[in-house]
Amino acid sequence: SSKNATTTTNDQENMTPIQKFQHQQEQHNQLLQKCYNTASLTHSKSHALVQHPIPIITPAQKAAQEALKNKPPTLHLTKAEQKRHRKLRRAERQREQQDLQAAGLIPPPEPRLTLSNYMKVLGDQAVLDPSKMEARVMEQVQARKLKHEQLNADRKLNKEAKAAKHARKLHEDTSQSVCVALFWVRDMGHPYHRAKVDLNA
Repeated sequence: SSKNATTTTNDQENMTPIQKFQHQQEQHNQLLQKCYNTASLTHSKSHALVQHPIPIITPAQKAAQEALKNKPPTLHLTKAEQKRHRKLRRAERQREQQDLQAAGLIPPPEPRLTLSNYMKVLGDQAVLDPSKMEARVMEQVQARKLKHEQLNADRKLNKEAKAAKHARKLHEDTSQSVCVALFWVRDMGHPYHRAKVDLNA
């Protein structure tokens, strides 16, 4: 065997780099084939005991597939087309507002003042009495902030609506399908994790 090994070493030394590479590739492929043959399922003792159930499509999935088949083809716009359509819609809306203002049906909007632009917008008035104009600007900024917070508060569900929503979710029909989220907590020793589970599970 030492004689064969010496012969193989000498052969490898006499090889060109391309031949060496091909020889290594061949050895690698032989080793891979040997591994695949050894790891074949025919050698497995437990493979025959494993059951592979046929996946069952739920009624909800069937309905979704049917709806997808019957759905008319959607024409998707490119980014440039979407931008152009949005620009046209906004221009049309602004034109309608301007027409109403010109007819005197609605008052023109106040200029949107900020601390960085009020000198430019108000011009001479800001130069004559900057303190008064600054107070006016801060008043407008505060009014915008309050309006934003009020809109958020109006959208927020009250206690009764929140309870009704929770009850609706509890009594919804789950016979066809149900969507759940599963989480695996490695260690429940930490009080933070226990509190989270008690709160959300």
